[in-house]
Amino acid sequence: LGDLSVTSVTPSSVQLHWTVPEGSFDSFTLQYRDAQGQPQALPIDGGSRSVTVPGLSPSRRYRFHLYGLRGEKRINRVSIDVMTDAQEPEELPLPSEEPQEKPQPESPAPEATQTRAVLEDLRVTSVTPSSVQLHWTVPEGSFDSFTLQYRDAQGQPQALPIDGGSRSVTVPGLSPSRRYRFHLYGLRGRKKIDHVSTEAVTGE
Repeated sequence: LGDLSVTSVTPSSVQLHWTVPEGSFDSFTLQYRDAQGQPQALPIDGGSRSVTVPGLSPSRRYRFHLYGLRGEKRINRVSIDVMTDAQEPEELPLPSEEPQEKPQPESPAPEATQTRAVLEDLRVTSVTPSSVQLHWTVPEGSFDSFTLQYRDAQGQPQALPIDGGSRSVTVPGLSPSRRYRFHLYGLRGRKKIDHVSTEAVTGE
């Protein structure tokens, strides 16, 4: 593991990026303490090189430890300190609870025909009292990035940016025994091309 760096910071989230200059890992775990001082552990698949940590508090310093694992054995570790931003973010508009029809892909420009991109099968792969892990498929085409939108336990809209190569994400900072509705959008540039939705109930 090498070079854990910060790629973006908001008052409520931090996006981290890392490199693996040699070898490979089966998975990663990101560990940190939340604003209440409670330890959090975020599992990340071995193919990922970035993660967004939502649910943080503004103007607060966090120390993140990223572990590279082979099986269940920790092989390597890198750490970084990050301070969240101070100002409150503008509220992001959330989709309606029952999304309208799926947006259709743009008509391809004659000189640059774009392949169709399809997003399917958003499902829950694991649940804890404070997190949900989601997985999806892209059976056709590709996306530049994804955005996962949902409302937190206080009803505030959250938007989690995800890189275009990912097919899973763990959403931490949730409340126990609560139903959440997640909307995953596939983007080309800044345009939403397709979306899928699912519901999950956190553990007790």
